[in-house]
Amino acid sequence: MKRSVPLVLKFLLVLSVALACLTASNNVCHRSVRRMREAALSQDLWVMRECIDNFTKDREQPPQSLQDLVDGEYLPEIPTDPLTGRKDWIPHFGTVILDEGRTTFGIDNIHSSSEHNGW
Repeated sequence: MKRSVPLVLKFLLVLSVALACLTASNNVCHRSVRRMREAALSQDLWVMRECIDNFTKDREQPPQSLQDLVDGEYLPEIPTDPLTGRKDWIPHFGTVILDEGRTTFGIDNIHSSSEHNGW
């Protein structure tokens, strides 16, 4: 009987160390996936903002919807937001200055609908 108690304690010690390692690696993986999604979000926003600017310059009016960018062949499709997993972007509408003395109204920026602030 005396031998079984130390074996149980050794087993519990090994089990607790393994559990601690698994917990730490899970947190690292979660942060890494989050960083990859944020990088993809940043890239998607940059591309869509460039498309909005190009559409506005080429047609001398800003798009009125994101679908206008697809229909005008500026985007192949509306991308999926990597943080929400949906195509639920929030377009910002405002007055766009075309040139000196000429303004119009339409999409001038785009944002993610995720709760992540600053995008």
